[in-house]
Amino acid sequence: MQIEYYTLIAMMCMYGGIFGLTAINNCLANMSSKGKRISVSPNKKSTIILSSTIGSYAVSLVGLAVLMAFLTFVIKVDFGENLLLIILLSMVGNLAGIALGVVIASIFRVSEGAKTGITIAVTMFFSVFSGMMGVTLKYVIDKNVPIINLINPNNLITDGFYSLYYYDTLDRYFRDIIYLIIFIIICLLISFVSLRREKYDSI
Repeated sequence: MQIEYYTLIAMMCMYGGIFGLTAINNCLANMSSKGKRISVSPNKKSTIILSSTIGSYAVSLVGLAVLMAFLTFVIKVDFGENLLLIILLSMVGNLAGIALGVVIASIFRVSEGAKTGITIAVTMFFSVFSGMMGVTLKYVIDKNVPIINLINPNNLITDGFYSLYYYDTLDRYFRDIIYLIIFIIICLLISFVSLRREKYDSI
């Protein structure tokens, strides 16, 4: 059952993307009146993205903390003894979720509802591959097409918890952390480029 709980936390982290998506939508002129004011302001797009991401991240961490507390003290899930590493992985994973929402909001020119649907669909797709519906699929992918799970943020979070619980060394854990950070950086860079090119005929 451990894998299922790990994938639940991973899914919660990635659902943080809803906060990131909403924050960016509020900064887009074609999505909100606030976005229209931001578009004519002299602020850099990178500053807007980073500030929106940080605000969303802070709110999302609260929800994640509640889930972790519930699993630990109510359901009595054993996450092992490396509390600080567990917190670090959760925080990095949650930031990856925010970054996913930010990049979806930045690159898709559709309604807010459609963007939310895309975020949920991508999150569920990642969750299934990371073992939420049964660990067999995760093991099959790890054995036959490992590249899929190496670029799947849900799997990286799940695998990080798994490695802390079952392995004596931290090599695999820090590999997962590094890949998550790379995922975050790539998402934010894509968002910077996409929003810098954002043009409107009229506001």
